[in-house]
Amino acid sequence: MMNVDKLFSESPEFETERLLLRRLTMSDVEEYFQFASDPRVSEQSLWNCHETMEDSVHYIQRVLDNYERKTVYIWAFIWKETGRLIGRGGIFDLNESMQSAELGYAISSLYWNQGVASEAMQPIVNYCFEELDCNRLGGKCNAGNIGSARVMEKIGMSYEGILRKQLKIKGVFTDQKIYSRIRDDL
Repeated sequence: MMNVDKLFSESPEFETERLLLRRLTMSDVEEYFQFASDPRVSEQSLWNCHETMEDSVHYIQRVLDNYERKTVYIWAFIWKETGRLIGRGGIFDLNESMQSAELGYAISSLYWNQGVASEAMQPIVNYCFEELDCNRLGGKCNAGNIGSARVMEKIGMSYEGILRKQLKIKGVFTDQKIYSRIRDDL
């Protein structure tokens, strides 16, 4: 069985060549707002661009509540060179009996096309399989989101197919690409 309690009790932190990954906190709100208020970041997502700092406060409060409920775990992506938050990512839809979870991430547009998202997500993927005993990690992206599809491929996920007109994003039904990585892929 997947060990979700371990995730929330350990609050694991990771360090990569350029990033520190740690639990998102309310003290991140100003830097979170800086990237979440960029309409390009939310363009392909279900969430709306943050128009006020209060939007970011509400988001981070939901994350903190989810830590308490043990339903979603979000890491802040900190650029080591500056110590600034440049994105976030994590796992949700945690299913202990099926040993599965879904991945999600968002990165400041200033860091797109530099391998940052895949660098950030790889230790999370590794932790899920090595420490949480995950059997399957899934991920979805808007079919037009080439960058996100590339990230999933770079972190070892396999393309499974398309869910046609599955999500309504900004008032438009969109196709979603489905990716997964299973324990047998390791």
